[in-house]
Amino acid sequence: MKKFMTIAAMFAAVMVSFSSCNKEDKPQGGGNTVTTCPDCGEALEDCTCGEFEAAIQIDGDFADWAAVTPVSATCNPDAKYTALTTLKVYTDEMYIHVYFEFSEDEIVDRAWVPFHIYINADNNTEGCGDDQWIGQGGQDFLLEGAVLADDAFCSYNPGLFTYAGVDPATVEWAWTDVLPEGSGIASGAGAGNKYELSIMKEMVPGMELAETFGLGADIQQSWNSVGVLPNTAIADDNANGAVPMLQVPAVM
Repeated sequence: MKKFMTIAAMFAAVMVSFSSCNKEDKPQGGGNTVTTCPDCGEALEDCTCGEFEAAIQIDGDFADWAAVTPVSATCNPDAKYTALTTLKVYTDEMYIHVYFEFSEDEIVDRAWVPFHIYINADNNTEGCGDDQWIGQGGQDFLLEGAVLADDAFCSYNPGLFTYAGVDPATVEWAWTDVLPEGSGIASGAGAGNKYELSIMKEMVPGMELAETFGLGADIQQSWNSVGVLPNTAIADDNANGAVPMLQVPAVM
């Protein structure tokens, strides 16, 4: 359904870097030396920016998901696309964490397995009108990257796109690349039929999350969608088995 190549125009994309202040990197006080953190500007004794530890660690060990309460969706067996079986999303001050499971019977070509994340940051209909979700989606951002390559799991290192259509809330596939693959905006790890990834919020240029935002995902084979979540059973009046996107608190 979607053929979206992210490798083009990498030299023109905007690169955004992120650094955190670690205790061992902080300048020491005394004399005329700097006594504030170069990242946050706080006095060194008050700085905590290097001490943040996410509840979810991206390491392919999924046990830490049991310690949080994510927003989640499971696949309806009568949906149009069923290769994604479970989707969970958890947020903290710095990251959007995503966990999913897929059907190994449907993800058989593992030479390059694209995974897309769609974000309706402001949670309104002003954005891409992808017909995979009810309400025309209103997606403002799209992340596109591979989770499997050369028959093995790889880290999620997506390109980032913003909606560039001229007719909001319609099914208009129009995106502008903002960050190329390899920018470091996200990372991921998988094992078996499970995968987890984290997106660094600060690296999404111009993204201001509403108190609750929308999120949906799809997995592909040969650049065609084979799994979409959230979903529901197809019907005469709902040929795509579409439902609203997951409603995710900006910080949980």
